[in-house]
Amino acid sequence: DGVQVVSHVASDNVAGGRLAADALARSLASRGTVAIIDHPEVESVIARVRGFEERLAAAYPEMRVVAKLSGRGSKDIAFRTAEDVLQAHPDLDGIFGINDDSALGALAAVEKAGRAGRVTLVGFDAVPEARAAIRDGQIHADVVQQPRSIGRQTIEVVDDYLAGKPVPPRSLIPC
Repeated sequence: DGVQVVSHVASDNVAGGRLAADALARSLASRGTVAIIDHPEVESVIARVRGFEERLAAAYPEMRVVAKLSGRGSKDIAFRTAEDVLQAHPDLDGIFGINDDSALGALAAVEKAGRAGRVTLVGFDAVPEARAAIRDGQIHADVVQQPRSIGRQTIEVVDDYLAGKPVPPRSLIPC
């Protein structure tokens, strides 16, 4: 308590969610049913999902979100969540995992269900294991954050603030 946030520097997660929707739509020829493996307690994830859902609604009217369930950002929980989604929606075309643990958990569930190659996966973060899964054709795409740009911008904001210069209340770094 008692701390004042002068400036917030972070990824543009809403735009990142839009990128995930675009990637999934490209893979599915802009039609089909999709699920979101969510983690709605986290502010950045709320923004990602909002961008994803807004983009689908605005640009891809033949795509429909049929399930949005929490995987709590964990590979194990996302695996179980994806298993439930795959059982409930045998015709599911795609899954957006809000982080790579969610996408990798969903990948394991898709493989266990014998639906590899029939359910398109998109993740977020580009961790090494997910990048390998993309190279292997198991995950279609990942939204990539730019931590170096975030760090550089943060240092510039701190430097300006300490020099008495005005700083932006919010700086969003593109994904």
